[in-house]
Amino acid sequence: MKVRNAAMRCAVAAAVLASAPAAFAQTMYRCTNGASSYLSDRPCSAPVRGTLGAYGPATERPAYGQNYTPGLDRAPEFLPYLSPECAQLNDAIRTGPARGLKSGAMSELHLDYRQRCVEDEQQARQRLSQVKSEQRDGRRQAQAQVSGEKARATLNSEQCYETLRILAARRKRADSMSPGERSDLDLFEANYKARCTNG
Repeated sequence: MKVRNAAMRCAVAAAVLASAPAAFAQTMYRCTNGASSYLSDRPCSAPVRGTLGAYGPATERPAYGQNYTPGLDRAPEFLPYLSPECAQLNDAIRTGPARGLKSGAMSELHLDYRQRCVEDEQQARQRLSQVKSEQRDGRRQAQAQVSGEKARATLNSEQCYETLRILAARRKRADSMSPGERSDLDLFEANYKARCTNG
């Protein structure tokens, strides 16, 4: 009789486990406590050293990069010198990733650009190089002009200083000068004023 009752209890327990919802099996946790391990229907109470195993669905992690938007590349310097059609194609290629274009569409854009705009881009690059060269020449000329003006101003200042020194020395002898020497002094002074003074 006891054997029959024990057998019935085992059968009932097996039936209960068999009829439990699948979610029950998904929420079982295997925890460790030192060297021993045990099963629990709740998460392990505290982290311990060693391996912590758990039965159940894996925790979902956010997928990195889902909201990533590629940045825009800088427009090439030769872009203003392209024809309008090639400039639009070049800009479409440059902004394609940021606009969400897939690799197939990008490949078509690149192929279209190579077929239509290779020569146009070469000419645009040459024009850009020419413009930069002209700008460099213009800057060098402007710098040379400024340097020349400074040099002339320095030379004129030195000459005026020397002229004034000579004029001051002659004025000291003005009382003893002959009429001709006095006339030369007046002319020398007039030249100094015209060259070295503002009025």
